[in-house]
Amino acid sequence: MRAGEGAGEGGGAPMSLLERRYRHWLRLLPASYRAGREEEMVSVFLEGSPGVSDADGPRPRWSEIASVAALAVRVRLGGGGDAAPRFLAWGETVRLVALLGLGLQAFLGALAAVSTLRAYGMIGAAAPLLAQAAGPPGSPERLANILGGLAGLLWFVPLAALLLGRPRAARVSVLLALVPGLVQAFLSVFPGSALAGLLTPLVTVSALWAGFHRDARPARRSPWLLAAPLAAGAAVATLYEVIASPAVTVAWIWPWLDEPGLTSAFILGAGVAYARVHAYAPARRTPSWPLALAILALPVLCARLAGLNHAFGFADEVSRIITIGMLGQAALLLAFVVGSAVLGVRTLPAAPARSREGQVGG
Repeated sequence: MRAGEGAGEGGGAPMSLLERRYRHWLRLLPASYRAGREEEMVSVFLEGSPGVSDADGPRPRWSEIASVAALAVRVRLGGGGDAAPRFLAWGETVRLVALLGLGLQAFLGALAAVSTLRAYGMIGAAAPLLAQAAGPPGSPERLANILGGLAGLLWFVPLAALLLGRPRAARVSVLLALVPGLVQAFLSVFPGSALAGLLTPLVTVSALWAGFHRDARPARRSPWLLAAPLAAGAAVATLYEVIASPAVTVAWIWPWLDEPGLTSAFILGAGVAYARVHAYAPARRTPSWPLALAILALPVLCARLAGLNHAFGFADEVSRIITIGMLGQAALLLAFVVGSAVLGVRTLPAAPARSREGQVGG
């Protein structure tokens, strides 16, 4: 039996049922944090429930459990100068996941918006087949399709808020940006692929809410960074028109031009760039980049694998090439996830010792 589990603080009176349950939930906190503050926290919790006996089957309030869970997230994803180096590294990793994820979603939103404007003739000539399928100009069906194509631009709002150092505004606006994707996934004819495609946005939203907590100091960045996903989206939309030309028959490139493929290209490219930094600039090594890229690559891998469900049903040569390309891309992503995770974990600072627990901030 560990000290404190069956007896009181001084080894005298046995621990009450409520106290044991409080201590159970406090295990959500890192051991280095509990060592210096657990007794004080338990005392405060017990003072809020005076006169409770074991016969009543007492349990911690849900609000108390939620506060402990929120504190555990803030401590483990450190954002202040008093955070332990390991917790600060994990915090920087999750915040980088949020920033990169928002950039990716903004890029995909810009791509969809430019493609929509071109398809409906708002930029250049309209696509005849799409004009027939979308209904007459001014019809509700066409308006709904256009609004759906432009909805991805909502991701620029939380990205701009984050770049301007306003994480609270980013956390609220990102929920609005997520809604169109949820609606499209609900209406999709391929629900499995649609739900897998939502994993990256959901990881981004979760990282934004978890990483930019109240103890994390927001870092302002240049708002001109918004031009990067916008320009990239317009460039890829132009590339689509070139690839779709009858004179161009390069089936192997198609797996890299859908949403999982484009995201894979970005993540793998960023991984190659960081590998060069890690190899040739030891002073700039950090666990945040490889871990963040591994976290982002995992849902993209799931989306790519989900897309294979309806890719094996085609027997023509072009479809076989595309399917082989998708399998190769999935293998690259899997190797990248494993390699980046190992590299990031090896670079992490050591865990804080229990003897320093009272000094670990959160």
